[in-house]
Amino acid sequence: MPEPENPPVRGLTIKQPWAWAITAGKNVENRTWKVPRKCIGVTLLVHAGLKPARDAFLDERILTLPAMPPVLATGAVLAIARLAGCHPEDGGCCAPWGDPGAFHWQLEDVRPLPEPVTYTGALSLWKPSFALLQKVQAL
Repeated sequence: MPEPENPPVRGLTIKQPWAWAITAGKNVENRTWKVPRKCIGVTLLVHAGLKPARDAFLDERILTLPAMPPVLATGAVLAIARLAGCHPEDGGCCAPWGDPGAFHWQLEDVRPLPEPVTYTGALSLWKPSFALLQKVQAL
């Protein structure tokens, strides 16, 4: 029987520039679905998806962050964070990053990686391979 993960690690694929924004200070990820209770407290690999959220580049909140790099990594893990909590939006909570009508995934202890680690992400919360975890740990 394999040893259980301690602590568990999951990946979350996020469109650019939102994945980069997490490395630059965004502490809430907005989703249409609630985090499973068993995933609160997990270590989260912040993965930049291949396709950008084009409208996000004009979002005023992005402009409050430090200057965006001229090229944003895609298809790669950019940071490690702790998934601290999740709650439905409640009257403007989690400003400025929480969107109305969304579940607010609270991120803490965000640590950008010194360099992106190329990897194929997935929908929902995904379990990273042992090889990916080794690459991330080596940085």
